[in-house]
Amino acid sequence: MTTIERIFLLLEQRGITRYRLSKDLGISEGALFSWKNGTRQPSTDLIIKIAAYFNVSADYMLGLTENPETTKGQDFSKDETDLVSTYRQLTPNSKQTVLTVAQMELRHIRANAQGETPISVTKKRGEMLKVYNQPAAAGFGNYLSDNGDDDFEMVSVPCIPVGVEFGIRIQGDSMLPDIDDGEIVFVKRQQSIDIGEIGIFIYDGDAYCKKLVYRDNNYYLRSTNSKYKDIALFGDSIYCVGKVIFN
Repeated sequence: MTTIERIFLLLEQRGITRYRLSKDLGISEGALFSWKNGTRQPSTDLIIKIAAYFNVSADYMLGLTENPETTKGQDFSKDETDLVSTYRQLTPNSKQTVLTVAQMELRHIRANAQGETPISVTKKRGEMLKVYNQPAAAGFGNYLSDNGDDDFEMVSVPCIPVGVEFGIRIQGDSMLPDIDDGEIVFVKRQQSIDIGEIGIFIYDGDAYCKKLVYRDNNYYLRSTNSKYKDIALFGDSIYCVGKVIFN
């Protein structure tokens, strides 16, 4: 049951008219009509306000529980509610991108908690590097799945450049001659890179190792192998995992 369906169900169950709800909460009847026909959605703040009006939990209004009773300490915070509300409005590909990013961030946090400190101070030799087993595609998009916290291996690397935090295996030949198929690339975690730099990106749920370029008023992911076409970036479903660091 959707949030809108729950609102109108509560109106019916409590014997409250749309007119009274609109007057009590300062909502126009036109807005209620647009919710009903699906042309508009109430804001997160308004959903929380409506939940309080009916004395039900915000979780119930958002469809996160079937129990309408409010329980102290168990409702979502406003930030959490905003996140759920935003997530539900994304496309399936965008939802997958959000999940992938969240899973990678969680693994990063857990690794730090376990004492696996990222290497970021000096160039070291003979160190163990965390290498994620999900390959980033150098050629065609390869879905970056999450198979749990064990989906990486510690690899002995002769020399780790300054700032590198982890490695990713590359799949494909589109980054030849700079990066070979099967090669492990060093990655420094950061949310953006400069034009002309090579990074690891997640776009529409697929992971890519590509150069970021800008032309014709748009951003593209470019291969160094000329037989591959640029990938045009549209919409919000693009996320930079980090910058590829070369020895």
